Amino acid sequence: MVFGLSVLAGMILLAGSMSAQEKHSVSDAQNLISKQSLKKTIEALTDPALRGRESGTEDIKRGLGVITDAFYDGGVSMKGDSYLYGFWYWKGNERALGINVIGIIPADPSVVSPKTLVLGAHYDGLGVLGGRVYPGADNNASGVAALTEVGKALGRLASEGIYPSCNICLVAFDAKLQDCLGSSRFLSEQAGNLAPVSLMINLDQIGTTLAPPKEAETGGLLPKDYLLFLGMDNVEDTVKKAFVEANDSETPIVLDFTCYGNKQVHDMLYEMGDQTSFRDAGIPAIVLTSGVHKYTNKISDNAGIINFNALTERCKLIFRAIYKLAYRQQQD
Repeated sequence: MVFGLSVLAGMILLAGSMSAQEKHSVSDAQNLISKQSLKKTIEALTDPALRGRESGTEDIKRGLGVITDAFYDGGVSMKGDSYLYGFWYWKGNERALGINVIGIIPADPSVVSPKTLVLGAHYDGLGVLGGRVYPGADNNASGVAALTEVGKALGRLASEGIYPSCNICLVAFDAKLQDCLGSSRFLSEQAGNLAPVSLMINLDQIGTTLAPPKEAETGGLLPKDYLLFLGMDNVEDTVKKAFVEANDSETPIVLDFTCYGNKQVHDMLYEMGDQTSFRDAGIPAIVLTSGVHKYTNKISDNAGIINFNALTERCKLIFRAIYKLAYRQQQD
C-alpha cells in the first residue's frame, strides 16, 4: 500500500494556485510554532515529578495533561469522546496500562473516501534505573513537543475552515520501549473508525544538533542545522519532494536522506522505532530524527542539550511539508 501517488502529485501541482488569503493563513499558522512553547513542553515532560515517564507507572500518567492540553488548546479535535485510549499489556509478571494520546485534524467534508496520514511520537521514557532518573528530553520529549507544535499550526488552519484532503491523525504513543506496543495497539485496536492509514511520519529524538551528517565548520558554536530521514525507500518520491520543496526558509535545513550514507546504520536505527509497527502492517512509514548522540539514554538527556532554535525550524519545515502533502489548495 502506498500513499496515493495521484493524490499527492495533485496536491503539489496545485500548490501554485493557493489564494492570497490562504497563503496568509498558512503563514500565520506556521508562526504559532515557537521556541518558547517547545521549551515549555519539554521542560514539563522532563519535570522530576514524572520520574522519566516509564510506561505502566503512575509517573508517566502525570504527563498526560501536558499533551492533552496542548492538543485542546491547539484546536486538535478528539477522535471520539476523549484524547486518551488505553490498552492493557503484560510488563514482566504484572498487568500494566498503556495510554495513547490521539487527536485528529479531520479531512475536508467534501472529500470522498479520504485516507489518513499519521504523525506520531512516543512519549514514554526509561524512567528510573539504579535509583537515577532518566529525563528523556531528546528521547523523546523533543518528538512530542514537535508533534504538539505542528498540531497547533494545523489546528489553526482548521479553525479558519482550511481542511486537508486526508485525515491527519496525531498520536503520542505509549510503550515504545515495550516492543513498540503503543503503535501496534493503535493499529490493531484504536484506529478502527479512521479511514485507512496511507502514510506514517514518526518524530523520534529530533531536538539536538549533536550528530550532524557532516562536520561542523571550524569555529562554529553549533553544527549547521540538519534533519535525518529514515525509511525513504518505503514511500513515494512525492514525500521526499514535499520536504525538499518545503525547505524554503532563508536558512535551509540540511536534509539527509541517506543516514550519513551508511545503510547499516540506517537499517539499525530504523528498526528501533514505532514506524516499524506501520511498516510491518504494510503501511509506508518514515522517521525524522536528529540522530543518536553521547547523551542518548543517559541521565544527562535533559532540556539543556536541546537546540531550541533548530527544533523550531524543523517543526516549521514539517508543518510546511505536511501542508504540501495533505491539503487541497483552492483555485483562485
